[in-house]
Amino acid sequence: MKKAIASLLILCVLFSGLTACGIWVGDEYRSVTPHSEEPYTQPDPTEEAPPPTVHNEEELRSAVLSMINDWTEHSVILVADYRGDIAGDLARTVQYATKEDPIGAYAVDFADAELTGDAGEGSIALNIVFRRSAAEIDSITNVGSDEGACSMINGTLASYSPALTLRIHTYGETDFVSYIRTYCLEHPEQMLALPELVAQIYPETGETRILELHFLYPDSREEMRVKQDTVITTLASASNYVRSKTDDTERVDRLCRFLTTRFSYTLCEETPVMPAYSLLCEGKAHSLSFASVFFAECRDAGIECRIIVGQRGESARYWNMICLDGEYYYIDLMRSIERETYDLALLTAQELEEEGYVWDRAELPQTPLPTEPPEPTQPPEPTQNPAVPTVKPTSEEPFGSTEPSEPTEPTEPTAPTDPAESTHAP
Repeated sequence: MKKAIASLLILCVLFSGLTACGIWVGDEYRSVTPHSEEPYTQPDPTEEAPPPTVHNEEELRSAVLSMINDWTEHSVILVADYRGDIAGDLARTVQYATKEDPIGAYAVDFADAELTGDAGEGSIALNIVFRRSAAEIDSITNVGSDEGACSMINGTLASYSPALTLRIHTYGETDFVSYIRTYCLEHPEQMLALPELVAQIYPETGETRILELHFLYPDSREEMRVKQDTVITTLASASNYVRSKTDDTERVDRLCRFLTTRFSYTLCEETPVMPAYSLLCEGKAHSLSFASVFFAECRDAGIECRIIVGQRGESARYWNMICLDGEYYYIDLMRSIERETYDLALLTAQELEEEGYVWDRAELPQTPLPTEPPEPTQPPEPTQNPAVPTVKPTSEEPFGSTEPSEPTEPTEPTAPTDPAESTHAP
């Protein structure tokens, strides 16, 4: 019996060497496939596409720009039946690709192209030295206009990101450095600090350009966000306090008292890098801090307000311009701290100038001064209904309106004022 079993096993082994062996195991049938000895060939990652062939200047420029966009340091471009001056076209193409094209102006430090052969059949050896990495080129964000760029900048500032590179396809000559500083000052609830900023534009002219921005913040991202939460809480409390009044003048008065009396302030001569936090959380008084926080609170309350940048004496100075009942006034809360007078002070341009303030008034809104009606030179024509009195012309409406004014009810006479002390700002 044992010999019979051994014979069967030997036959199975011999048979398995010739073909696949099928074996019954319990109720299952298993098929064993012989192992293939053919080696697996892995694709060669270094295998390159054949070099491009160019026939004219347009194809030549496209090929060179493609090498730059792909971050190719050494490449060959074939020339065949070239139509044009290959030597002149090559010089112009390298100049354009490295100085005038946005990506080339941004990424290339030096490029050299050497022609071998002639226009009928030849080759160009292109060597590029990059000052930007391939990752930096890939990280460029495309936007259509300056408005799109500003939107991207706002998001970058809000997240405290350290850098942003934009390709602006329709560049409109926006002063982005001034825009960033103004945005930070006007939005302390979104951007806590005035970051150190490095801005570069590539190329200097052209419809499409690359804007490279680098931001340096005074603290880490986590520390900035913790401090910003504190500022947001205080600004919200101030807004609730101000909104309890319905009259704009009362709101402004309440806001001024809130900001000027909540601390025994320490006067700060050095410009703060975190204006709102310095004022609201550390009690350091600076005109920049007051102007920034006052602007944000007025905007939240629906009161027209501006931040004014100028000088007083030899020092930089910041204050605000507001509109109340159609008339413009200036408010300098730092002036109230210095004088220790905390009542609302609505100042005119003349009063500020007399105290040594200097600023550019050319683009600021102005309240027209009232004009007196001309004296009649002859008796007025009688009206059809003598019982209805005629209405004298009133002064111009604010903002230069030329529409005739409606008749108004008589008002109580006011004391005459000296024209030099008019409360109308420019």
